[in-house]
Amino acid sequence: MVLATILVFCIPVGFILLVCVAIGVAGANSYRTGKRAYIDLKPYISELSGKAARIQQKGTDFADRGARIGSTFEEIAGRWAFVTETISESTHSPVTKAVGIAGRFLKK
Repeated sequence: MVLATILVFCIPVGFILLVCVAIGVAGANSYRTGKRAYIDLKPYISELSGKAARIQQKGTDFADRGARIGSTFEEIAGRWAFVTETISESTHSPVTKAVGIAGRFLKK
C-alpha cells in the first residue's frame, strides 16, 4: 500500500519535474543557438547600419543639391528678368527712337 501511495503521488510530480527540466533544456539550447547566430550576424548587422547611415547621408546631400539647383534657377530667372527689362527699356528709350528716326533719314 505504501508503494502504491508513493507511485500515485510521486509519478505525477516526477512527470511535472521532467517536463520542467525538458522546457529548461530546450530554452537553454534556444538561447545558445540564438547567441551563436547573433555573434555570426553581428558583423553583417554593423555593416548594414553603416550602409544605412551612408545612404541617409547621400539622401540628405541629394536634397541639398536639389535646393541649391532650385536657388540657382531662381537666380537665373531673376537675372533674365533684369536682362529683358533692360532690353525693353533700351528699345523704348527716347535715344533709341531718335537713332531710329535718324536712320530713316539717312537711308533716303
